[in-house]
Amino acid sequence: MPPVRFAVVSPARWGRLLLDAARSSDRLELAGVCSRDPANVADVVARYGGRAFASLEQICAAADVEAVLLPTPHHLHFRQAMAVLRAGKHVFVEKPIANAVADAEALAAEAARRGLVIGVGMQGRRTGAVRKAKRMLDAGELGKPALVAALHGAPIPVAERDDWKHSADAVPGGPLDQLGVHYADILHYLFGPIEQVTGFVTRSVTERSSPDAACVSFLLAGGVPGSYVTQQVSAYVSELSIYATRGALHIRRMGQELVWQPAVGAATAKNISPVVQAVPFDGPHPFTAALREEMEDLARCIRNGGQPEVGAAEGIAALRFARAALDAHATGRIVRLPT
Repeated sequence: MPPVRFAVVSPARWGRLLLDAARSSDRLELAGVCSRDPANVADVVARYGGRAFASLEQICAAADVEAVLLPTPHHLHFRQAMAVLRAGKHVFVEKPIANAVADAEALAAEAARRGLVIGVGMQGRRTGAVRKAKRMLDAGELGKPALVAALHGAPIPVAERDDWKHSADAVPGGPLDQLGVHYADILHYLFGPIEQVTGFVTRSVTERSSPDAACVSFLLAGGVPGSYVTQQVSAYVSELSIYATRGALHIRRMGQELVWQPAVGAATAKNISPVVQAVPFDGPHPFTAALREEMEDLARCIRNGGQPEVGAAEGIAALRFARAALDAHATGRIVRLPT
């Protein structure tokens, strides 16, 4: 299978990780790069190969470019991805797929009409730890799930150069958009659709216009309740805990660790330290091999047909979760999601 030739738009820190992932695969080949920063273009060409493009429009017109990688600010995703699709090229867009559900649906419809592939950058479900957790759940090793709880957050420096991350116009959901869509997709993978959402979103710590934190309650398919608590002002945390009748399974650091905590009686638990044990697993790391796997999945679909495991439908479902949390806060109601 010849490699898929792709171009990349404005790769910063995360875009460089995606380029590292693509370079480690024989299914992808960098055709070139564009950016508003000429030094960035020169450095990417020197490090990764390809050629310099003057603009996204020039990339879209290039006959030898089959797909375009968009690790760009959230508010640009819809406009850029639509331009790529209308040029007849496949697209890989970082999360979230768009800032509005209607825009995300328009991208999906355009891709379907043209027979093109959309990949969305939510790699959490591909990690070895999450894959292992799924197998344990499906095999009944945890018992019957009763509750899931996730904590997720990391500070964004106030003086960070990328001030678009502080803007409600660019990132309406704040940490729900930056972080929450990842866990929404993992939850969907593990349990099925999120059916109902309610919660609170706050902006009380910083002066930015996007939210600082959110506390979301939800109901999963099958009736399992859960919570997702996120912030972008305090210490780093990333943990999804599944509380089931045989014990609790903790997925930590976006799938870098998996820990089992057997259930014990209350009297015993009050008198001894919790018994926890690491669960061994094989499979992709979230910030290296999982990135390569999601891009290779895109390449396979481009060459052989089909849709990526995390494509437009999954991107839309995760975005709906984030927007439902905003709607629930604004209205004080429970928001029911389409399943």
